[in-house]
Amino acid sequence: MFGSGGTALLNEAQLDLVDENAMKILEEIGVEMRQPEALRLLESEGQRVEGTRVRFDRHFVREMVSKAPSSFVLHSRNEDRSVTLGNGSLVHTPSGGSPFCSDLERGRRDGTIADHVELVKMTHAARQLTCQQSGVVEAADLDDRSRHLAMDYAILRYSDKPYICYGGSGRRAADAVELAAITCGGREALEQAPRLIGVVNSNSPLVWDGAMLDALSVWAEANQAIAVTPFLLVGATAPVSLAAGLAQQVAEALSGISLAQLIRPGTPCLYGSFLSAVDMRSGGPALGMPEGVLGTIAGGQLARRYGLPYRGGGGLCSGMAVDAQAASESLNMLWATYLSACDLVLHAAGWLETGLTTSYEKLVLDLEVISMLEVMRGGIAFDDEHFALDAIKDEGPGGMFLAAPHTLEHFREWVFMSPLFRSDAYVNWVKQGQPTADQRATALWKKLLDSYEDPGLDEGVDEELSSFVAKREEELELSGE
Repeated sequence: MFGSGGTALLNEAQLDLVDENAMKILEEIGVEMRQPEALRLLESEGQRVEGTRVRFDRHFVREMVSKAPSSFVLHSRNEDRSVTLGNGSLVHTPSGGSPFCSDLERGRRDGTIADHVELVKMTHAARQLTCQQSGVVEAADLDDRSRHLAMDYAILRYSDKPYICYGGSGRRAADAVELAAITCGGREALEQAPRLIGVVNSNSPLVWDGAMLDALSVWAEANQAIAVTPFLLVGATAPVSLAAGLAQQVAEALSGISLAQLIRPGTPCLYGSFLSAVDMRSGGPALGMPEGVLGTIAGGQLARRYGLPYRGGGGLCSGMAVDAQAASESLNMLWATYLSACDLVLHAAGWLETGLTTSYEKLVLDLEVISMLEVMRGGIAFDDEHFALDAIKDEGPGGMFLAAPHTLEHFREWVFMSPLFRSDAYVNWVKQGQPTADQRATALWKKLLDSYEDPGLDEGVDEELSSFVAKREEELELSGE
């Protein structure tokens, strides 16, 4: 059910149709590339450039995309935590980019650097999350010109897991590269293998703005991994039909990946999908609805068609509270995540309110769902011990296996028992104070945070990182950027 090849939603003829229409978009309509150097490079390779509009030749696009690896290792300063992206690896990260955070005790609030550090520590402690994401919540108490430095530093100081760096501009991307280089012995060592992932989003429909292309260029030049992700809402930033949205997604993603390969052939790139519907009543994203599920699964097939690792899925929802709506929407998307054999799963846990809020309670609730999906991904064992014929013989017809030796020996390993999702009798639940799942989750996120163990950081490396951050903060303050 959860094979590395993913679920086949589209047949080969349908995949061909998506590809053909994407190539028509690239050749006949073109893509806005709003960066002079990108335009110069593409024109030098024979692409038709008129102002900032680029019409791509399909053969050029296919040649460029073929240069990107189908899988790669994202290295960490602790090599035991390095992860491979490709072949349905399901590398999970927490939510990211939220201006607000919330928990039941402190309420919904502007994010701070202290909140960000707490969430970094929780991510480090969570076995289900194998990759950090800088900016889990925005540090709104810091200067917006330089807060990216503090958030990236927090990742490097408090965790030794691989990470997605803060981006959004060429300047921030360059700072992330410099910080990563310090942790591995310099720029030359950094360029030997990717140690961070940067995310770039096209400005749909069919626009790559200067800030995103500047960031893409910096990461490509440094040979760091790039998740190239169109943000498409069918009926708003894409036509209202899923078929058109998929074709537009291919055009936008492959145009960005082609440029990255032109800058530095072999740069690790992920085919990104964030394809959902828009709620026509409000104009806001309708996450966790059927369109998002279908778009995620189809996106995985398209990524494999082009031989690229896949960024998609996540515990996405539009719900305002940790309630039935948020749970249903997130479960829909996490099912799609596993069925599509995603490689990099941004926003796997903690996403609330269309991403505006990172919720502590929802983070641990999502982790429980991921744990269950991992069990299901493992399938069913069929060895002699699992068939348990001796146990059946011992109990015989009408027997009870609850206290059987075979049960007592194996139930802790074979039966999933969640600390959140329980099966208590009603009278016992009432005696406990009628706790709801989100109330239980409060105790669980606190336990997760308490379980954090500082991985430490070489004192000399820490001093160099701190000095770089302080120097750049001063430069940015003086420059007024």
